Amino acid sequence: MHKRTIAFCAFLLLFTFSVAAQNQMVTYAGNSGKESFNDVVQLSNGHFIVAGVADNLDWIPAAIPRIVLSNPGISNNQGTAKVAFLLEFASSLQQMLGVYALPPGAAEDFRFIKTTNRAGEPTGDIYLSGNTSDSQTGGYFIGKLNQNFVSAAPTGFSWVRNVKAATGQYPDTYQPWDVGSDGKVVFAFGDSHAYNWSAIYRLQSDGTDDVVPHWRVHWPASGGEFYGNAADYAGGSNALLYSAIVFKRDAGRCELRSTTQADYDYWQPDGNGGIKKGKWPMDVLFDSPCNPGVPGNTTNGPGYTGYSPAGTFTYGPSAICIDRRTNSMYIGFNFKSVLPDGQPDFEPAVMAMDADGDLQWWSRLYHEVQPDGDTLVSTPDQYVDALAIDYSKPVDEGTLVVGARCHGNNVENFWEGNTIAANAAASGFQNNFTGAAGNIHISWLGKLKIADGTLLHSTYMAEYAEGTGGLGSALADPNLAGWPNPNEGWPNVNTTYLTKNMLKTTADGSVLVLGIGRRTITTANAYQQMVKPANGGVSCWNNFVRMYTPALSKPLYSSLVVGQWDTLTQQGGSNVDLYGSWKTATGIVAVGRHTGVGNELPVVHVPTWGNAVFSGESAVLVHYTAANIANPADAPSGSVGTLQPAMQAAPLFQLYPNPASDRVSVVLRTMGAPSVLTVFNSLQQPVVQQPITAAKTTLDCSRLHSGVYWVQVATGNRVEISKLIIAQ
Repeated sequence: MHKRTIAFCAFLLLFTFSVAAQNQMVTYAGNSGKESFNDVVQLSNGHFIVAGVADNLDWIPAAIPRIVLSNPGISNNQGTAKVAFLLEFASSLQQMLGVYALPPGAAEDFRFIKTTNRAGEPTGDIYLSGNTSDSQTGGYFIGKLNQNFVSAAPTGFSWVRNVKAATGQYPDTYQPWDVGSDGKVVFAFGDSHAYNWSAIYRLQSDGTDDVVPHWRVHWPASGGEFYGNAADYAGGSNALLYSAIVFKRDAGRCELRSTTQADYDYWQPDGNGGIKKGKWPMDVLFDSPCNPGVPGNTTNGPGYTGYSPAGTFTYGPSAICIDRRTNSMYIGFNFKSVLPDGQPDFEPAVMAMDADGDLQWWSRLYHEVQPDGDTLVSTPDQYVDALAIDYSKPVDEGTLVVGARCHGNNVENFWEGNTIAANAAASGFQNNFTGAAGNIHISWLGKLKIADGTLLHSTYMAEYAEGTGGLGSALADPNLAGWPNPNEGWPNVNTTYLTKNMLKTTADGSVLVLGIGRRTITTANAYQQMVKPANGGVSCWNNFVRMYTPALSKPLYSSLVVGQWDTLTQQGGSNVDLYGSWKTATGIVAVGRHTGVGNELPVVHVPTWGNAVFSGESAVLVHYTAANIANPADAPSGSVGTLQPAMQAAPLFQLYPNPASDRVSVVLRTMGAPSVLTVFNSLQQPVVQQPITAAKTTLDCSRLHSGVYWVQVATGNRVEISKLIIAQ
């Protein structure tokens, strides 16, 4: 018998959830101060951090510790007196532990929270972004907190970078940025589909400018620009100040275009059974390669499919994602084009680069040349709204999840869910854009292989239009509650948006989205359901939370977050905006705001820091739970540092390993009747289950292979999970 070493999380770091946390939680927060919760993450100690903004903090209980974060130069000279804040909550979300806020007027809000670690790993460094309004550098800022809450409480920022972004354009509205495990930040700057400047830059972990070796444009310390690999600069790469991907069509930069005839004429697979021409994604607009450093050749279309460049100079960077395992970069964008008949259009692209900036692959997300050889243009406007890495498999088997959107439909659109060359058996929950409505925006999800951009799974996300006919038969899955099958009939669908840059994946590869729809399909296990067409009553515009299977074949959970509207008059709804989400071990947390009009949400388990009713614009937090989306692998994994005693919860049980005998003693602090011990593997499969009949029992680990497991003890109405690592 192989001897094993058994390690486990420190007892004070167990992920514990109380009866209230196991149940649903829906609450408001605030006091007429235009409060909004904008993002949420769970730390490795189980605590939650919620980012937001309010007119004041008078609604925070007086007993809650408050820290004013030092402001190291956020530019906001035309801003309001709003207060950007972070709230720290215990793992149950019922107890507020602290509030960390900028001085009033320092920034317009905190918008996104990102960390150098993946979900489920010990918390690393924490980075924030937020909106700004400034006469010189207005747009948004990115900053690194000086502590991560787990090892110590933050008191301010280690550094801040102000990012100039034109109001209402992509860098401003999407805030496209991400941070790698090395602490380097990739971000978009400038405008989109306009005439000034648009670019992507990278910062080093200390907030200073970075030189990316294989990006094409660099700025030397001596002035001017250098085009080429950084190592080829005559003064050496150390004489360069910074690098960029310039999202602008102008004299001689040749960004996102081929610079040789061979690269321009390069035919390659498109990722889904067709082919495409050009090594770079912008080649499709031009009739020849670009000559670096030589003015001209910036408008000479059309390209091989018939598209020509538009009149505006800049493109639209909208999404940035970094793989924390390799620090490879994934960039989503679109660019204006002109159809053969002179009408305007927008073409999307997703581009993969390694950590040094080498292009690995790019995807158009639709066929330029179909598998049967037909060359087409794709007339719907198309956008990339979000990107996320699916970490459920090793890098060489991993996938990039793309959230995209189209305005209208025609012969060629985003790839269908049931015509996937690399996966003939695939079928998405919604394979096609159906119906006769054209002037609408609908969304699409796809999973592309990280290695080469090959499409493996896809689905449209387009909720039913009010009053549509052409519905299919009822779905057989009981959890889909008898909703008509979107892959049958030909129903009209209505505008459906993904929340910008809010796309998450779970430990098993499921995909979590926030959306805006009309007659939204909800599951039987949903906390708040939509009335089905067959049952009468009308829908309303709503925000919703949805989690798809890893193969995007069906929703596992789909629930509305909206005021309880009148299903005869449609009045009272359309009044919640969702901005951030997080997958927990038992469900989904989502945050946003109530607009201050219409009817109440159906609240439940309102905490002492929350409110049961809204008071004008009010913050919203929900924790929706369901048995089929519970996964111990989505629990926090442990932490760095020591928690303060006041924040420690007495554990339900303790583990005492005896590696010499392949046994672990499980000691309960409180007996319940009945008590059950279950061990789950990394695939959420129970591998051991046994009743607990005494306060001390023995877990036999001799038949467990090396790997990560979760020990769950359920006693009475309390459940607790601890991580167990078995190593040869």
